[in-house]
This record gives sequence, C-alpha cells and structure tokens, in this order.
Amino acid sequence: MKLCRHVCPAFTQEETALSGIHEPNVIDLVTHDPVRDEYKLIMVEDRPWAGAPGQLEQLREKINNYAMFVLDEGLLRSYPEAAGHPVCIQLDCVSTPIAEIQELIDLASERLRDYGIRFAVNHLG
Repeated sequence: MKLCRHVCPAFTQEETALSGIHEPNVIDLVTHDPVRDEYKLIMVEDRPWAGAPGQLEQLREKINNYAMFVLDEGLLRSYPEAAGHPVCIQLDCVSTPIAEIQELIDLASERLRDYGIRFAVNHLG
C-alpha cells in the first residue's frame, strides 16, 4: 500500500504530519488500496467524539475540502496514477461517532455517492 501525506496547495504551503479534522485544509493521508484498486483520502480524528468544541463543524469542513480536492482534480494533479481508479474518502477515528456526527457521515456518504466517491469510517479503537 502506498502511503503519501499531502497538504492542499490551495490552502497552505506548510507540510505537517497527520493533522486531523481540526486542520481542515490538510489532506492527512493519500493511499492506494491494491485490494479494492482504489485511492483513499484518509482523514484522522484522534479525539473522542463530542470531546472538542466545534468538532462537528470541523468534520463538515474537512469532508467538503476532501470532496473539492477530488472534484476539482487536485487528486489527479498530485497523483496522476489515480486516473481511472475509484476514490474513497475514509474517516479513521478512535471511537464510535455520536448521533449528530453519524448523521453528518450518512449525509456525506449519500452526497458523495452521487459523484462516484465512496465514504468509509474506520474505527481504530
């Protein structure tokens, strides 16, 4: 599996480690999953849900920025080898999302599906 960190050039020029949803202008990780033959844009939330002020809005903004990165062809400019492959936006989190977070995830999944983008949640805890 290829692991890459990417900072959206449209938002900031500084490079960081896995930033998390509290830094919505950073693509935390881009990987290629050879099993599904898809490119994954992974966002990380290492805080418990509802444990931080503004967490819902941070997640909403991060999802929107990831979607725009794909739809505005930022992914293809940065990773031309992703052309023709399916795309998944994945949320890695340490706990099960609370109801309001899950509602946002469900809405995002539905809307992204209309653009051929899969949304997945990976519970790490």
